[in-house]
Amino acid sequence: MKFSKFLIIPVAFFISCNQVEEKEDLGNYHLFTATFEEGEFPEDETSFIFISDMDGNVLADSSFVGASSISLFADSSQGIPPDTVSVTLLTRNGDSYEIETNMGIERGSDWTYYHPYYETEEVGRSYYNFANINTNLSNVIISSNSRYNNSSINSFDTYELSHIEDAEDVLIMGELNDGSAIYKIIENVVIGDTHLVNMNDFEVAAQIVMNNNSGFNCDASFLYGYESNESFLYYNRHRLMYSRGEGFSWDSNQNFLFNYPPEFGKFRTNAYVGDGWGTAGGKNWYQVTAGDIPTEFEKINADISVINSEINNFAFNLTGTFDQWSINLRTDSGNGDWDVYIAPGIESGKLPLFPLSISSAYPEILREDFVMNHVLVMDFLCASDQKEWHDLYFNTEGYYLDFCSGYRNLIHWLDHEE
Repeated sequence: MKFSKFLIIPVAFFISCNQVEEKEDLGNYHLFTATFEEGEFPEDETSFIFISDMDGNVLADSSFVGASSISLFADSSQGIPPDTVSVTLLTRNGDSYEIETNMGIERGSDWTYYHPYYETEEVGRSYYNFANINTNLSNVIISSNSRYNNSSINSFDTYELSHIEDAEDVLIMGELNDGSAIYKIIENVVIGDTHLVNMNDFEVAAQIVMNNNSGFNCDASFLYGYESNESFLYYNRHRLMYSRGEGFSWDSNQNFLFNYPPEFGKFRTNAYVGDGWGTAGGKNWYQVTAGDIPTEFEKINADISVINSEINNFAFNLTGTFDQWSINLRTDSGNGDWDVYIAPGIESGKLPLFPLSISSAYPEILREDFVMNHVLVMDFLCASDQKEWHDLYFNTEGYYLDFCSGYRNLIHWLDHEE
């Protein structure tokens, strides 16, 4: 009996050693682990994740539906995979396809794709008539949480506003021809209510001038107000202004004008300079901040020039300081949108090839149909590099502007006729 027990112990130890060694070997071939929260991907469509090397070759792929957790491993017969890989996700949304690639990711990374969003629907409407309209009035914005009506008004029409809550506060902002604004907050508006709004009761909005020292003309601006304890998710925002050009959104010196009710505790501020948005061959610099309204427009210290925009041999010259850059591609038919996020230091390469599993499931979506639309460089105000941004974004539950105070970007719109 003692002899039998003695024999069993070494055998058990030998098996345990093999298991440890096997786990270590598998670790060398572990490419990526992804966890998708409920709602991040559709429950009624098949989505795909695949891992590629930096030459675009597929190392592993898997399909999934809805909330899932997936670990992908390389084929051990092909040798140890590279230290740096690309991670691509593809899903169908109605008749279109959405693709996202992250290039230059450390092999073995483990990311959680959080989903802080939720579905909203209109529960009803409220109605407004106006009296004693200010003679200097240009425009009115009536807003509830995430909904607004932007229009010129008169004293005989009725104006309506949709709601996602049965009762909530409504803000009415009046934009004046001199670049200032007046406002009124109507508390606890109930759906179905009709309000007679006397503009003699309006208060003067506070104003912040954002100095634009970029050397470029203002192009657009937006401002949203939130309660101090609310998330920056768009469901909670009131629209405070709508970009309307010189004299309203910025002055003749190309400095931005932001009018706001001081009752709001925090703001999302979007400011854009450069060429007209979407102009082929043009560039736009923009700044998005969450918190206080900034007094300075700070342009990202970076620039982009195009060498080659072909998907099999792309090459760009990127200068300056930034955390990551990206390429956006679209199909001429409009059925596909592909965002590729790339680590600094990678300025040329080949976009990932599609695995056979995608070609079999969705033969209508073809890689060669994608054409580059724009290139973007990004500088996050909450991170010093791309890895720090990824560690923050994929390890923090919630909406990104609740844990990051904003970003500065440069977008270069490609002109394929050049």
